Amino acid sequence: MNKTDRRKYERVEASNPISYESINKDGEIVLSSMGRTLNVSRTGIMLEITHLIKAEYVSLSTVDLEDNLIKINGQLIYCRRTDSGLYQAGIRFIATDVEQAEFAVQLIRLHYSRKDNMIVNVAA
Repeated sequence: MNKTDRRKYERVEASNPISYESINKDGEIVLSSMGRTLNVSRTGIMLEITHLIKAEYVSLSTVDLEDNLIKINGQLIYCRRTDSGLYQAGIRFIATDVEQAEFAVQLIRLHYSRKDNMIVNVAA
């Protein structure tokens, strides 16, 4: 069976540490934790996390290449447990088109900057 990908924007690999807060419908923070991005698109992100998110909204924050704090809010689309015992959370950004695009671009830049700066020691 061939599943059709209905996404409007392509997902791009972006493995970065990220802080998140899950927020209930009353605006109260019910969980603060860390995770890592698995991929990002212009309109959303997939996280790998250790805790199940039950709240509807999520606030995400990380640091860009210039050590500036960047933040964006999102709506939880799903959170499911993986075979490894971790969770994957799909989050749709809640922001202007420009803010969404800028956040995604910063995460992608950060990911590829870290990859390019990795040093590999090879034994002689």
